[in-house]
Amino acid sequence: MPRDDTTVHGSTERCADGRPSWLDKSLSAEDRVAAIMEDLEFDELVSIVCHNFTPFLERGVPTPSYTDGPCGLRDVEGGTALPVGIALAATFDPAEAYDYGRVLAAEVKHADRNCLLGPSLDIARDPSGGRLPEGFGEAPELVACIGEAYVHGVQDNGVLVMVKHFVANNFETRRTGWGPLSERSDSVDVRLEKAALWETYLWPFHRVAQAGAGAFMGSYNRLNGRYTCESGDLLDIPRIRWNWPGFFMPDYIFAVRDVESAWRAGLDLPGLGGDFGRTAEMVRRSGIDPAASVRRIAQAMIASGAADSVRATSSGCASTTSHRGLARRVATRGAVLLKNAGGSLPLDGTVGSIAVVGPSGLDALYVMGGSASVPLEEDRVVTPLAGLQARAAERVRVAVAQGSLGDAPLPDVPAEVLTTPDRGSAGVELVVSYEDEQGVERERREILPTMSLVGAPEGVTGPWTARLRTMLTAEEGGEYRLSLLVAGHAELAVNGTIIMAGAREAIRFLGGPLLPLQAVVDLPAGQATLLELTYELGPAVEPAEVDPAPGVRLGWQHIAALHEEAAAVAAGCDAAIVIVNAASGEGMDRTGLGLPGDQDVLVERIAAVNPRTIVVLNTPGAVLMPWIDKVGAVLEMWYPGEQFGHALADIVFGDVAPGGRLPVTFPVATSDLPGRSDTGSSPEAVAYDEGTLVGYRNLAAADKPALFPFGHGLSYGVHESELIGAHVEGTSVRLRLRVSETSGRPADATIQVYVRPEAWDTEPRRLVAFRRVPLAPHERAEVTVVVESHAWLSYDDGADDLVPRDGTFELTVADDAEDPGIAISMHRADGALSVLHH
Repeated sequence: MPRDDTTVHGSTERCADGRPSWLDKSLSAEDRVAAIMEDLEFDELVSIVCHNFTPFLERGVPTPSYTDGPCGLRDVEGGTALPVGIALAATFDPAEAYDYGRVLAAEVKHADRNCLLGPSLDIARDPSGGRLPEGFGEAPELVACIGEAYVHGVQDNGVLVMVKHFVANNFETRRTGWGPLSERSDSVDVRLEKAALWETYLWPFHRVAQAGAGAFMGSYNRLNGRYTCESGDLLDIPRIRWNWPGFFMPDYIFAVRDVESAWRAGLDLPGLGGDFGRTAEMVRRSGIDPAASVRRIAQAMIASGAADSVRATSSGCASTTSHRGLARRVATRGAVLLKNAGGSLPLDGTVGSIAVVGPSGLDALYVMGGSASVPLEEDRVVTPLAGLQARAAERVRVAVAQGSLGDAPLPDVPAEVLTTPDRGSAGVELVVSYEDEQGVERERREILPTMSLVGAPEGVTGPWTARLRTMLTAEEGGEYRLSLLVAGHAELAVNGTIIMAGAREAIRFLGGPLLPLQAVVDLPAGQATLLELTYELGPAVEPAEVDPAPGVRLGWQHIAALHEEAAAVAAGCDAAIVIVNAASGEGMDRTGLGLPGDQDVLVERIAAVNPRTIVVLNTPGAVLMPWIDKVGAVLEMWYPGEQFGHALADIVFGDVAPGGRLPVTFPVATSDLPGRSDTGSSPEAVAYDEGTLVGYRNLAAADKPALFPFGHGLSYGVHESELIGAHVEGTSVRLRLRVSETSGRPADATIQVYVRPEAWDTEPRRLVAFRRVPLAPHERAEVTVVVESHAWLSYDDGADDLVPRDGTFELTVADDAEDPGIAISMHRADGALSVLHH
């Protein structure tokens, strides 16, 4: 409660209605912050930086109240499950990102919170990164533009944003280290050259800092050997270089290993609730005045409007019809039509029946896993099948076949098909290795009924490893799918050959889908096959919110019957829609870019019997497509949220022309994009050496074409672009273009502008501007795209900053990163910019 007159300092200026001046919304944020800072005593400042906000509450200023929610609210019932960030980025539309942020702000306030943990500005540097769908892609300029608009959408509506993860957070492997929580090793060390740091990773944070983002969340990883949250040099970049007034807070656990070092480096708050080991004594002993940190926190709360925010409504569901409309629109506009041979889409009057194959009900993937997940209200979710059936109505017959379970765990391998390796008994041989309380290495052996181990064996504490061995005898031969649910690190070998290996912090992290490992093997009928499963704790965590304790479980499925049924159904229809998926989320990385399990085989089977096969990718990002030449159309839908079915039907039946563009590159092979050097179970962290290139720029430098390049996307219509003028305005260039739809069908054109220094033959071009343009049939529109002054910036060692570069530059107006497009030659010298020719 606010202090009454007897508890507020007598010198405090007051509003006309008697309230303290820091509550006067007619004053500037700076004046209000100055007023509350003058009223706070030193001990109160110390309390606040230890995450005790009583001094604020006593003055009528609320404590920061956090909620996960970059893609919808994770811990709030009734919130809208929005499409993930990568789908929003695929719209290439900052106006859409602003509305997305506005919806989030409304639902945050409805939940009586005032701080949103998002957006995520993590660059999609690693295509297998588990949290890739939470962010906005691989191009720093796209991430920055979508991020800016998102921040404005949230904070213009009275909710503080905490932008994450600062900085160079690309993947989940070893993000918090390895081993038991009490003995966790150091986290991953991301090794960056200064140019890569400034040009790629810091650029989006710079832009949202300029947009007024109130807070940054520090990442778990180390950067060139130092934890980001304990690096004063790093935390000073926004504060000193950019004059950013916001505050820093670390990610949840293990982002800070030395509490005092983090305080001395400038970490304003110790964690997301609680003091996380920071004490008043430590703050006082440091000799560092806490006033600067408290001022930054007060500034963020007041300037964002969070200090004045009230609940939008007192009861009812956070989601509204309008919010669900936004979810449907983003899912539709963010869908990317990758291929459309022979007009396979949209379905026209010649199609009287369609087969829907794959996970098309509640088994489809709507959200990602982890802190970016959103609870699904099942009665509100529009499944792909329901959306297609509703739109087809009586005109088109819809036939359904499961075909594949998708990226989901499988039923346990039954005990009756398992015998110990010596054939002495039924079951699975388990050997557990551990240290006893005296530090002596011990082994424990026992027989388990199935290949499932949950939690540490009784009496075992500290680090332990397990090896499970069994002989599996399948009654019926053929291809079997095997799945592993693992919280920790596991490897499965079949007859001595490892067929799957990977690590998960949990089998389900906080929310969203289960996160299995998958493989397909050929098992002979009636012949015993040796299975060997090794397990260690690895990165496993045990907070209450994650699903069960560390452990591992093997499942299986004979896939032939489902495939045969699906092929028969598809052969009897005019078109087949095959939905394939891949689960992704916090605490895991994908082990490759192939579709998990049997899904590639399923697509091949369906394409062989139906020439109008349409593949719908329900995936977090890039996947490999060995079947690409055999299918009619491919539509990337990402994780599209609760309106999945309506959005899919809108596109499939031609009610909306697709217009999304790829915010990430789809490579031909996993090896085409840089990866990580994982040292397995070694205590050493992953070595991740990074150059200046990212995604599409890496492929260009290596002279490797993509399967589908960054920026690629088709529409139902066809557009052409013509440059009609290029004019310099100070340090910017204004491009005037005529964009025409030429096929007589609606189309969305996304104009992309790339830049490359002409003298640097080895430097690939990079995205510097874009604009989405909807076109009616045969419409011709004149549009302007402005290339701002930052297009000429690059890192300079002497300045240790981004500085304008002189020289001759090639601007290219293109439809994607590999399109030759329209070239414009620019020259910059001594701050003056000129157009040479176009």
